Amino acid sequence: MTSPLPLRFRRSDWLALGLTALAEHGPAGLTIEALCRRAGKTKGSFYAHFPAIEVYLAALAGHWRETHTHRLMQEVDKGGPAPDRLIALDRMALALDIRVEQGMRRLAQLDPGVAATCAEVDRERVGYLEKLHGESGRFTPPEALALARMEYAAFIGFQQLDLGLSPQELHACYGTFMRLLVRSKGD
Repeated sequence: MTSPLPLRFRRSDWLALGLTALAEHGPAGLTIEALCRRAGKTKGSFYAHFPAIEVYLAALAGHWRETHTHRLMQEVDKGGPAPDRLIALDRMALALDIRVEQGMRRLAQLDPGVAATCAEVDRERVGYLEKLHGESGRFTPPEALALARMEYAAFIGFQQLDLGLSPQELHACYGTFMRLLVRSKGD
Protein backbone atom coordinates (compact mmCIF):
# COMPACT_ATOMS: atom_id res chain seq x y z
CA MET A 1 0.00 0.00 0.00
CA THR A 2 1.39 3.39 -0.94
CA SER A 3 1.39 6.21 1.53
CA PRO A 4 -1.03 9.06 0.90
CA LEU A 5 0.28 12.07 -0.96
CA PRO A 6 1.06 15.12 1.20
CA LEU A 7 -1.54 17.87 1.36
CA ARG A 8 0.99 20.55 0.41
CA PHE A 9 3.14 19.44 -2.49
CA ARG A 10 6.71 20.66 -2.30
CA ARG A 11 9.18 20.76 -5.15
CA SER A 12 10.74 17.54 -3.88
CA ASP A 13 7.31 15.85 -3.93
CA TRP A 14 6.85 16.75 -7.60
CA LEU A 15 10.30 15.35 -8.39
CA ALA A 16 9.74 12.10 -6.49
CA LEU A 17 6.37 11.76 -8.21
CA GLY A 18 8.07 12.31 -11.56
CA LEU A 19 10.55 9.47 -11.03
CA THR A 20 7.67 7.16 -10.12
CA ALA A 21 5.67 8.27 -13.17
CA LEU A 22 8.74 7.82 -15.37
CA ALA A 23 9.27 4.30 -14.04
CA GLU A 24 5.65 3.32 -14.54
CA HIS A 25 4.75 5.10 -17.78
CA GLY A 26 7.99 6.31 -19.36
CA PRO A 27 8.26 9.84 -20.74
CA ALA A 28 4.54 9.84 -21.62
CA GLY A 29 3.79 9.97 -17.88
CA LEU A 30 5.58 13.30 -17.54
CA THR A 31 3.03 15.69 -18.98
CA ILE A 32 1.80 18.42 -16.67
CA GLU A 33 -1.72 17.02 -16.93
CA ALA A 34 -0.64 13.47 -16.07
CA LEU A 35 1.50 14.63 -13.15
CA CYS A 36 -1.26 16.85 -11.74
CA ARG A 37 -3.81 14.06 -12.09
CA ARG A 38 -1.46 11.64 -10.36
CA ALA A 39 -0.78 14.13 -7.56
CA GLY A 40 -4.40 15.20 -7.23
CA LYS A 41 -3.24 18.79 -7.64
CA THR A 42 -4.02 21.64 -9.98
CA LYS A 43 -1.74 22.97 -12.69
CA GLY A 44 -1.33 26.05 -10.52
CA SER A 45 0.32 23.89 -7.87
CA PHE A 46 2.73 22.56 -10.49
CA TYR A 47 3.46 26.02 -11.92
CA ALA A 48 4.14 27.37 -8.44
CA HIS A 49 7.32 25.27 -8.51
CA PHE A 50 8.11 24.93 -12.21
CA PRO A 51 7.29 27.69 -14.72
CA ALA A 52 7.43 25.26 -17.68
CA ILE A 53 7.67 21.55 -18.37
CA GLU A 54 11.23 22.03 -19.67
CA VAL A 55 12.26 23.44 -16.29
CA TYR A 56 10.61 20.48 -14.59
CA LEU A 57 12.37 17.94 -16.81
CA ALA A 58 15.74 19.58 -16.13
CA ALA A 59 15.02 19.50 -12.39
CA LEU A 60 13.87 15.88 -12.65
CA ALA A 61 17.10 14.89 -14.41
CA GLY A 62 19.07 16.68 -11.69
CA HIS A 63 17.06 14.89 -9.01
CA TRP A 64 17.74 11.54 -10.69
CA ARG A 65 21.44 12.40 -10.84
CA GLU A 66 21.46 13.22 -7.14
CA THR A 67 19.44 10.22 -5.96
CA HIS A 68 20.76 7.58 -8.34
CA THR A 69 24.41 8.64 -8.54
CA HIS A 70 25.69 11.18 -6.01
CA ARG A 71 23.96 9.70 -2.96
CA LEU A 72 25.26 6.25 -3.80
CA MET A 73 28.79 7.57 -4.18
CA GLN A 74 28.53 9.45 -0.88
CA GLU A 75 27.30 6.36 0.91
CA VAL A 76 30.01 4.15 -0.60
CA ASP A 77 32.69 6.68 0.32
CA LYS A 78 31.87 6.31 4.01
CA GLY A 79 34.42 3.61 4.44
CA GLY A 80 36.16 0.38 3.78
CA PRO A 81 38.81 -0.65 1.32
CA ALA A 82 38.13 -0.12 -2.38
CA PRO A 83 37.10 -3.74 -3.11
CA ASP A 84 34.50 -3.58 -0.33
CA ARG A 85 33.25 -0.24 -1.62
CA LEU A 86 32.88 -1.71 -5.13
CA ILE A 87 30.74 -4.51 -3.71
CA ALA A 88 28.68 -2.00 -1.74
CA LEU A 89 28.21 0.12 -4.87
CA ASP A 90 27.05 -2.92 -6.84
CA ARG A 91 24.51 -3.80 -4.16
CA MET A 92 23.14 -0.27 -4.00
CA ALA A 93 23.00 0.09 -7.79
CA LEU A 94 21.20 -3.23 -8.14
CA ALA A 95 18.66 -2.17 -5.51
CA LEU A 96 17.57 0.81 -7.63
CA ASP A 97 14.44 0.55 -9.76
CA ILE A 98 15.86 -0.05 -13.25
CA ARG A 99 12.67 1.31 -14.78
CA VAL A 100 13.77 4.78 -13.67
CA GLU A 101 17.08 4.40 -15.50
CA GLN A 102 15.31 3.03 -18.57
CA GLY A 103 12.81 5.89 -18.50
CA MET A 104 15.51 8.52 -18.08
CA ARG A 105 17.38 7.12 -21.09
CA ARG A 106 14.19 7.23 -23.18
CA LEU A 107 13.52 10.77 -21.97
CA ALA A 108 17.07 11.75 -22.98
CA GLN A 109 16.21 10.79 -26.56
CA LEU A 110 13.45 13.41 -26.50
CA ASP A 111 15.02 16.24 -24.51
CA PRO A 112 18.52 17.66 -25.16
CA GLY A 113 18.88 18.96 -21.60
CA VAL A 114 18.12 15.55 -20.14
CA ALA A 115 20.51 14.01 -22.68
CA ALA A 116 23.27 16.32 -21.45
CA THR A 117 22.59 15.33 -17.83
CA CYS A 118 22.66 11.64 -18.77
CA ALA A 119 26.01 12.11 -20.51
CA GLU A 120 27.41 13.87 -17.43
CA VAL A 121 26.10 11.10 -15.17
CA ASP A 122 27.71 8.49 -17.41
CA ARG A 123 31.08 10.27 -17.17
CA GLU A 124 30.74 10.64 -13.38
CA ARG A 125 29.84 6.99 -12.89
CA VAL A 126 32.67 5.71 -15.09
CA GLY A 127 35.09 8.08 -13.34
CA TYR A 128 33.96 6.85 -9.94
CA LEU A 129 34.35 3.20 -10.93
CA GLU A 130 37.78 4.01 -12.37
CA LYS A 131 38.76 5.62 -9.08
CA LEU A 132 37.63 2.62 -7.03
CA HIS A 133 39.34 0.12 -9.34
CA GLY A 134 42.50 2.24 -9.22
CA GLU A 135 42.40 2.42 -5.42
CA SER A 136 42.13 -1.37 -5.25
CA GLY A 137 45.80 -1.52 -6.23
CA ARG A 138 45.09 -4.39 -8.62
CA PHE A 139 45.08 -2.45 -11.89
CA THR A 140 47.20 0.01 -13.78
CA PRO A 141 45.44 3.33 -14.52
CA PRO A 142 44.61 2.29 -18.11
CA GLU A 143 43.26 -1.06 -16.86
CA ALA A 144 41.16 0.65 -14.18
CA LEU A 145 39.62 2.93 -16.81
CA ALA A 146 38.99 0.07 -19.25
CA LEU A 147 37.42 -2.06 -16.52
CA ALA A 148 35.25 0.85 -15.38
CA ARG A 149 34.01 1.41 -18.93
CA MET A 150 33.24 -2.29 -19.47
CA GLU A 151 31.51 -2.66 -16.12
CA TYR A 152 29.39 0.44 -16.67
CA ALA A 153 28.54 -0.57 -20.24
CA ALA A 154 27.31 -3.92 -18.92
CA PHE A 155 25.28 -2.18 -16.19
CA ILE A 156 23.54 0.10 -18.69
CA GLY A 157 23.29 -2.60 -21.34
CA PHE A 158 21.53 -5.05 -19.05
CA GLN A 159 18.96 -2.36 -18.31
CA GLN A 160 18.39 -1.24 -21.87
CA LEU A 161 18.31 -4.50 -23.80
CA ASP A 162 14.99 -6.25 -24.12
CA LEU A 163 16.07 -9.74 -23.16
CA GLY A 164 12.57 -10.73 -22.09
CA LEU A 165 13.69 -10.78 -18.46
CA SER A 166 11.92 -9.34 -15.45
CA PRO A 167 13.74 -6.62 -13.47
CA GLN A 168 14.64 -9.26 -10.88
CA GLU A 169 16.07 -11.56 -13.56
CA LEU A 170 18.08 -8.67 -15.06
CA HIS A 171 19.49 -7.89 -11.61
CA ALA A 172 20.39 -11.55 -11.09
CA CYS A 173 22.09 -11.71 -14.50
CA TYR A 174 24.11 -8.57 -13.83
CA GLY A 175 24.97 -9.88 -10.36
CA THR A 176 26.32 -13.06 -11.94
CA PHE A 177 28.38 -10.97 -14.36
CA MET A 178 29.87 -9.05 -11.45
CA ARG A 179 30.69 -12.22 -9.51
CA LEU A 180 32.42 -13.69 -12.59
CA LEU A 181 34.31 -10.44 -13.06
CA VAL A 182 35.55 -10.60 -9.47
CA ARG A 183 36.62 -14.22 -9.94
CA SER A 184 38.48 -13.40 -13.14
CA LYS A 185 40.38 -10.47 -11.59
CA GLY A 186 42.70 -12.84 -9.73
CA ASP A 187 43.46 -14.99 -12.80
